[in-house]
Amino acid sequence: MIPLPPLPKPARAAVARIADLIRKKKTFFLTGHERPDGDTVGSELALAGYLRGLGKEVTVANVGPVPLVFQFLPGSRRIRTAPRVKGHFDVAVVFECSGPERMGHIVDLKTQADCVINIDHHAHHGHFGHINLVDPGASSNSEQLCQIFARAKHRLTPAEATALYVGLVTDTGRFQQENTRPQSHWVAALLLEAGVDVADVSRRIYATRSPAALKLMSRALGSLRMELRDRVSVLRLTRTDFLETGAREDDTDDIVNQGLLPPSAVVSLFLREIEGKKEVKASLRGKGKVDLCRLAVSLGGGGHKNASGVTLAGSLGQAESQLLRALSLALG
Repeated sequence: MIPLPPLPKPARAAVARIADLIRKKKTFFLTGHERPDGDTVGSELALAGYLRGLGKEVTVANVGPVPLVFQFLPGSRRIRTAPRVKGHFDVAVVFECSGPERMGHIVDLKTQADCVINIDHHAHHGHFGHINLVDPGASSNSEQLCQIFARAKHRLTPAEATALYVGLVTDTGRFQQENTRPQSHWVAALLLEAGVDVADVSRRIYATRSPAALKLMSRALGSLRMELRDRVSVLRLTRTDFLETGAREDDTDDIVNQGLLPPSAVVSLFLREIEGKKEVKASLRGKGKVDLCRLAVSLGGGGHKNASGVTLAGSLGQAESQLLRALSLALG
């Protein structure tokens, strides 16, 4: 079995405490941010599989549904979608949330859980758990979970390894983003050794798109404009675009990355209207010229230096103007 590189001391201590708690406790609740992505779903599935193998009682639920692209993962249909869960748990594990509000109030951590484990790898985060495994040096929650499993001497099943690989590969942008570190490839090697079918995962996530998703991509690319002396690409989608193409919210994956293809672009800004609300979801991707996490945090969002997001009140035009002003200042 391939060994993992050592962790920083605070993370090492948190991993030890989590592994010890898992042995002792019986009931667990797992959740993540409101719109679960590949890392959230993969982490939930891998940890749930491990806990159930130990005979623990496990409930997994998110406010938002599992995106269609990740529903090929074994166990994904056991992840509940609910605005709120009932019951009391020995342990609540929260993935990728800078604060409890990012869960969408699916559970009251103060009254429904005896112990809260907060696992996060973002630069902007809050230590709201009784145990906080917060490591901005990690590429993903999936990478962090591998350290927990290694501490527990758990041999990953192929299903658990595949779920973790999905989290790793999606959160690093296929190992192309700046959060890809030497240990990311080390973890990938461990997961492949455990039985991941890399070609199958790649085909399902990156080489399969519905006709509706392709039509939506066409609309987004057709909206492309270059702003701020061609340094910022702007892509936009309205609710009408979704209705006329029949596309879903999770069909927007990878659109924002297309805005970085023009050679002059250093930031891609992708805006889309949120159904039923006078709000706009903005996704930003960059090439390292500006700290997009700091910009997003200043507006109420968060993320990484080169990949962040924020939700803004108002129309598409208002959100675009606000973000272009902020980007203009940041880019100088």
